[in-house]
Amino acid sequence: MQFKEIIGHKDIKEHLVRTVQENRVSHAQLFLGPEGSGSLALAYAYAQFLNCENRQLTDSCGECPSCRKYSKLIHPDLHMSYPFIAKHK
Repeated sequence: MQFKEIIGHKDIKEHLVRTVQENRVSHAQLFLGPEGSGSLALAYAYAQFLNCENRQLTDSCGECPSCRKYSKLIHPDLHMSYPFIAKHK
C-alpha cells in the first residue's frame, strides 16, 4: 500500500514522511483507530515506505522487490499482532 492510495489523513502522512526524511523514526509505532479509520492502511504504507529500495520524496516506489513483497503481505519484516481473549472453561 502506498500513501497515495489512502484517502485523507494529509497531516499524518506528511508527519510520517517527515520522520523518515529527518532520520527520526521511532523504534516502535502504534497506529490506533476504530475500524474503517485508515490506521491499518497508514501502518502498511509507512512500513512499505521505510523499507522501499527506491523511495521517492513522499511515497514508496511500489515497484521494487521490497514493495512487491509488501503488496503481497509476504515481506519478512512485516509482522502482524492481534489481540485475543483467553476463555477459561
